[in-house]
Amino acid sequence: MRVKAVNIIISVLVAGLFMWLAFRNIDFSELWTQFGTVTWYWLPFFMLALIVSHFLRAVRWQLLMPEEYGKISRSTLFAGVMLGYVVNNLVPRLGEISRPVYVAKKEGVSSSNLVGTIVAERLFDFITMLFLVLLTIIIFFGDLGRFQQIFGIEQWYWYHYSIPPLVIVLFFVCIFLFRRVVIAIDQKADIQNPVLAKLMKSAKSFSDGMVSLNKVKNWPVFLLLTAGIWTGYILMTYLPFFMLELQQQYGLNILSGIVLTMVSTIGVSIPTPAAIGSYHLFMQQGMWLLYDIPLTTALTYATVVHASTVLLVFLVGPVALWWDKYHSLTIR
Repeated sequence: MRVKAVNIIISVLVAGLFMWLAFRNIDFSELWTQFGTVTWYWLPFFMLALIVSHFLRAVRWQLLMPEEYGKISRSTLFAGVMLGYVVNNLVPRLGEISRPVYVAKKEGVSSSNLVGTIVAERLFDFITMLFLVLLTIIIFFGDLGRFQQIFGIEQWYWYHYSIPPLVIVLFFVCIFLFRRVVIAIDQKADIQNPVLAKLMKSAKSFSDGMVSLNKVKNWPVFLLLTAGIWTGYILMTYLPFFMLELQQQYGLNILSGIVLTMVSTIGVSIPTPAAIGSYHLFMQQGMWLLYDIPLTTALTYATVVHASTVLLVFLVGPVALWWDKYHSLTIR
């Protein structure tokens, strides 16, 4: 509990630092005036993109689960996904545990295995993000300096860019070695202690989940669902351009949505509560450096989009949990 409290305090302090960096040079009267000019006709489409992308994530998650778990209800999987996002908005990264634990308890399956599938899912998402980064670099190849400014990597040499792929390779090697060790111990050791036996069973189940990508039978569907998930994220970046007519004033388009989705993904990956501060700063700096959008306008965009996302998650999450409970009662 003490370690968790320290982690929460540190994440809040980091969020405060990012918020200060984002707001320090802003004229608040101008910011307030811009809030008054925001149009909201894009919001229903934004909400639809959020729900569909998260639902597709639940459907894709099902493809990573063992066949012996049967056909777990998609309402349960979607409720688990939304619960994870709700919890992540309160305590960074805790949602990655609450999501599989919810589904495991409700369906009576191994939570260790489902946690392992989350590791596999996040690894695949990281690879997808690197693809988007590569696409972004290609789009901005003629002006790579401004792209590098956003992330403070102006001094990077070519070998620095090899680090992310090497991390992925190292992660795969660690997964392979961990699984081999667990299988070897399970086959050769005669564990009599019930506590150790239970830990070994959980470790084996966890390792099975981590290699679930290797057991996907329908890769075309898996890749199609992944494309759908990220298309939803891109639309959630693109649609709010219309709230301040950014597509007309600054020429933002769907390619801009792809680039800024990548920027926002980096910001969201920083463990602050609900990505507060990190999202604001990265989006503000990205829009300013890449598209010459004034800092106040960029911060207005980031603040409205962030608030809309968090509020919708807190709205849709409980509804999804209620619907899963209702659906479970009606089919019995």
